[in-house]
Amino acid sequence: MPATPTQPFADRAEFDEAVHDVHVAGVTYYDSDVAPMLGDSDYDNLVARIAATVALHPDWQEPGAAMGVAPGASAGPVKHSPPMLSLDKVTTNVEMAEFVRALPACETIVEVKIDGMAVHADYRDGRLVRAATRGNGLAGDDITSQVTRDPGIAGLPVTLPRSWTGAVRGELFMSTKDFEAANEARVSAGKTPFVNPRNATAGSIRKVDRLYIAPMSFAAYAISGDELDHFDNHLERMALAKALGFSTAAMLTIGALPADVSISCRTARDVQAVIDTIGDRRPSLSFPIDGAVVKAQSRAVRSKMGSGSSAPRWATAFKYPPDTAFSVLRDIEVSVGRTGRAGFRAIIDPVTVGGTTISAATLHNVAWIRQQGLGLGSRLAVMRAGDVIPKITAVVGERPEGIAPWEPPPNCPQCDEPWDQSSQLWRCTTPACSLVSLLTYAASRDVWDIDGLGEEIAAALVESGLVTGIADLFFLTAAQISAVSYVRTTGARHIGTATAEKLLAGIAAAKSQPLARHITALGIRMTGRRMGRALAAHFQSFDALRAATAEELADVDGVGPEKARSIHAGLRELSDVIDKLVAASITGQIETAPVALSSPLTGKRVVISGSVDGMNRTQAQEAAERLGATVSSSVSARTDLLILGPGASAGKEAKAGQLGIATMPATEFAALHTELLGK
Repeated sequence: MPATPTQPFADRAEFDEAVHDVHVAGVTYYDSDVAPMLGDSDYDNLVARIAATVALHPDWQEPGAAMGVAPGASAGPVKHSPPMLSLDKVTTNVEMAEFVRALPACETIVEVKIDGMAVHADYRDGRLVRAATRGNGLAGDDITSQVTRDPGIAGLPVTLPRSWTGAVRGELFMSTKDFEAANEARVSAGKTPFVNPRNATAGSIRKVDRLYIAPMSFAAYAISGDELDHFDNHLERMALAKALGFSTAAMLTIGALPADVSISCRTARDVQAVIDTIGDRRPSLSFPIDGAVVKAQSRAVRSKMGSGSSAPRWATAFKYPPDTAFSVLRDIEVSVGRTGRAGFRAIIDPVTVGGTTISAATLHNVAWIRQQGLGLGSRLAVMRAGDVIPKITAVVGERPEGIAPWEPPPNCPQCDEPWDQSSQLWRCTTPACSLVSLLTYAASRDVWDIDGLGEEIAAALVESGLVTGIADLFFLTAAQISAVSYVRTTGARHIGTATAEKLLAGIAAAKSQPLARHITALGIRMTGRRMGRALAAHFQSFDALRAATAEELADVDGVGPEKARSIHAGLRELSDVIDKLVAASITGQIETAPVALSSPLTGKRVVISGSVDGMNRTQAQEAAERLGATVSSSVSARTDLLILGPGASAGKEAKAGQLGIATMPATEFAALHTELLGK
């Protein structure tokens, strides 16, 4: 895509206003208690236009103003030598190609540009002696006490595994999971939520007396000191950093890419391919990035090229579209999920987030909406990071005058019955309200696997009165189904004979699904596929499951007293549905897939990240369980093994490395499964 020329300001008054706006935005960028005034793209555009204007009218710039330093950045008492420079930025393939071609003939490195806060850390004899923010590049704030407070910073150890004197520079950041945890803790402490992980990191690390825990991580991008004089290669230097216990941007980048993609490149085409691949995987990364950094691999080349007043000449940053933007709330839609849970969806003015146009986003529960004072017309921060589902993270600024806080309807919008408000998660207790969602869920691939039974047809079957519970599916005829009409975007139409016969074939096949899937299809609160498998394995039949007391249910691995009470109540409520399933000759067979008596995975807690050849995610989890493992979704200190396939989470791999958790390639896992179980 061709570069778009930056348009300078023609009017001095507009220029001065833009300089003021950038200064105020810079202050809010560095203060977590103030929501950012501008989105990233608007901020970058203003800075570029100011720079273009100064090039034409140098006399318009105030004496002493620094164009290469973020306005509002604190100078602080800790001096940086050499200075911590910023990076020049490009936003198009053409600009990146021009940069790469201007480099001497050498390898270039592509690393993720983590969206956090740059810090410098000094070590003496293997111990952290001082940490400081970048500040204005020449000096920053001392944050040693904040970095060393419990629980510490992942990837930035206080004590190294051996004696070493030197310094690292890198990015302090919050992972998606840490950001959510920090926001929950902050709101519980009576504070307003953070807008995004960068905002949260920059503010939290400065709060010596904060009342909430704000977990953070670190990734090094530069190292200096002992043992480094003979390393000219950047990746060799990063390997030493890793050996000393630091997480690195290079390590996170390698983990974010397929195994056959290298971060070392020699051509502009190769560089752009890596940038594009990182960009494609950005929504699924567990850590925030706003671009990719391209830099010369050789230290000698870097020394020869040198630096300008604000940025090195041997490196630049390719900026991706921002993953946080600001919009205006226009409406809130209320829906009911498969378990009766109320869902709240914000309808907003269309805004581009992460390169995608967003016009709706997920809201939290009623308590959060009320706490924020959300009203139609409120300005919101919309975030799309670590997930493809956009979320509202905070209200920006004061609610416009004359706009009242939004209040949820007192009754369910589908049945007009009062909500069950006994917990923060409101629910509708009328079974029919959640039936369409439950029917769609039950028909999904990992439950009954009824091809063609999506939300449109499920809604039509419920509205026709033919289906009043999921078990009614098994008593339908082709004539009944084919006569049902449903609405599509192209208009109303009948299901028809061909579709009806296809659905009946899928329904008939669903009868022979194993017991675990029939239990899952019931949609009992606090259950899912994994719990369905556990209950089926323990009780072996519908009769035994229905006869179980809450105490007996609590004995099942992974259940516990609270879930046991919920499951027990759900089984009582669904007694008629289960009777109908049994009347339809559904008894639910116990899965007879072979189980390894002993394997390298026996007794281990395993996490699977990425794809496994020949298996979908559910099949891979079931395969690990047949090999004797317990499968978990997140890496923790209790994890024994991380299985890594194409598309694996770089964050999970990095955390496994930090915790010393063993890893296994997905190919080896698949081969082990074939060897021990024959498939």
